[in-house]
Amino acid sequence: MIKYIVLSVLVLGLSACSGGHSGGNYAWIGCHVVTNNPHCYPGNDKCVVAFGPEGEKKIGDRIYFKQLKLGQDRYGDYGPIATARPCKEGE
Repeated sequence: MIKYIVLSVLVLGLSACSGGHSGGNYAWIGCHVVTNNPHCYPGNDKCVVAFGPEGEKKIGDRIYFKQLKLGQDRYGDYGPIATARPCKEGE
């Protein structure tokens, strides 16, 4: 598990250059299961996407990090996870 996390952090830096993914830091959010990808906010054209080293995540995949806005503090308040819910115990 630790090897996967370390590998994810390294590759996430490279995947951040893919289309639609711009920003800076990543924050550890723990285990989350993707429920809606992409998640588009009603009334505007703003969407968020769950992605990882292998590309965009599918519903049911897990994510462990949230990409933050450029300059945003990873230890501060970074808002809700729009594309996923927390993993349940044993999941």
